[in-house]
Amino acid sequence: MKKLIGGIGFAMASFSLFAHGSLEVPISRTYQCYKEGPENPKSAACKAAVQVGGTQPLYNWHEVNQAAANDQHRALIADGQLCAGGRDFFKGFNLARADWTSTVVHSDANGHFQFIFFASAPHKTKYFKFYVTKDSYDFNTPLKWSDLEANPFCTITSVTLANGRYQMDCPMPTNATGKRIFYMIWQREDSPEAFYGCSDVFIDGVVQSSSWHELQDLYGTGDIAANTKVTLRVFKHEVEVESNSITVDESNRKADQWPLALGASINSSSVLVRIGQLDSQSGQVVLAANQANKIYLSDADTSNYHVMIDFTEPSNSTDLVYPDGINSYVAGTIVIGRLDHKRYQCKPWPYSGWCTQSPAYYEPGVGLAWSEAWTLLG
Repeated sequence: MKKLIGGIGFAMASFSLFAHGSLEVPISRTYQCYKEGPENPKSAACKAAVQVGGTQPLYNWHEVNQAAANDQHRALIADGQLCAGGRDFFKGFNLARADWTSTVVHSDANGHFQFIFFASAPHKTKYFKFYVTKDSYDFNTPLKWSDLEANPFCTITSVTLANGRYQMDCPMPTNATGKRIFYMIWQREDSPEAFYGCSDVFIDGVVQSSSWHELQDLYGTGDIAANTKVTLRVFKHEVEVESNSITVDESNRKADQWPLALGASINSSSVLVRIGQLDSQSGQVVLAANQANKIYLSDADTSNYHVMIDFTEPSNSTDLVYPDGINSYVAGTIVIGRLDHKRYQCKPWPYSGWCTQSPAYYEPGVGLAWSEAWTLLG
């Protein structure tokens, strides 16, 4: 039988039932650090954030908020605390460093850029506002309100949820190039609550004309066993449209090896998918070692897609019966339902965190919110 595994078998810390969201493109500091792995993030900046504030803020990447903001953002959030939304809990993300992971952003032919907000729990929107740092900002000093341009370069008041995301087309800030911080404010209409986020970017001023469109990051979540079959499955409107597989051996089973092997296989055979980094000059996707490679699609409407990575161990493996080994459940883990004896698969990040949480809410086929964490395989 098949057992799907991930690489890092850590015990998840408490995970909020009512999550909210964060910028996915360009990725916020909180979401970037979470995706690197809360217990052992890869980048120096995220490691420093954990040293200052612990790992729990990474699990709560979607909750950088002020519950009673009611448009009074500057009054509630002190200088130097913008990236934490004024909350000491998230203080690690205020660290003044020049090495936060940056997203390279380009204007399209119309001078616009598409922001993507991952709404882990959607709310009625009053507005999204996006600010950019001034030319004079020193990245070695904590971010202050006066470091931002006085007015937002983009304000969005109407959004539509698609595939759990808000996609917002914004004009890029004029005369802004090079290393910057985009500061986001999301004010709810149905509540005084507001959310905040810092996204580190590099505006290169090049008009992007690539035929490849970013979907998400591809991370090697950990080492896997030799002879494990790794399959990248691509879904459009919840229907699988493509899958690509490799079987690893001792030479490429490490966390920094198998994603490259998988990417090379996909890039040589797929018309729909590319793995790598987008070269802003050529518009091509280039597979890169020692970097966080991304998944790109030839279809520009990426909101209709999602991917899953299956890890199939050699045939002597068996599925777990829930809740056996519950603390080891990760994205892709398959279990047998305790009562209905059906097979369920733990969903990808960020939903996979719920697979290890309270059975009252997340027991497959039984819990009050089980479908938030699990996919019924039958």
